[in-house]
Amino acid sequence: MKVEDAVLYICKKYPIPNELSKARVTKLVYLADWESCRRTSSQLTDIKWYFHNFGPYVDDVVKAARDSKYLDVIETANFYGDKKEMIQIRNDSILPCFDRNQIDILDFVIDQTKGLYWNDFIKYVYSTSPIVNSNRYTTLNLEHFAKNERRNSI
Repeated sequence: MKVEDAVLYICKKYPIPNELSKARVTKLVYLADWESCRRTSSQLTDIKWYFHNFGPYVDDVVKAARDSKYLDVIETANFYGDKKEMIQIRNDSILPCFDRNQIDILDFVIDQTKGLYWNDFIKYVYSTSPIVNSNRYTTLNLEHFAKNERRNSI
């Protein structure tokens, strides 16, 4: 699945669009990749995840949104008046075809996170095995962590 397609689906289906900051969307794609590894042993996207200072972060998601003819990255302000960038789907955007497994994974991630305010959302992201068991400033091999998680649950 292309990164743009994952972002498109999230932006189209997420029930609270005004929460779709670039940081949240990036972490939602991370969660989808992680859940896909847990279920299928491979990521949905080809992103090489990195444990940045503030959790899993890469520029791939925002770049895909900026380069997309179906998405916009807009600058706005947060509650405190600080600059914030949001990712939005254009009204005329049509979702590409997804297989049932991809839809189930993306819907699962949306359902698990849609009711979480930012701090609880971040706690949820930081509770995933790749983050718990990695050091900052390292690459996250999600498939490896999912394999270890499966092995330890037997």
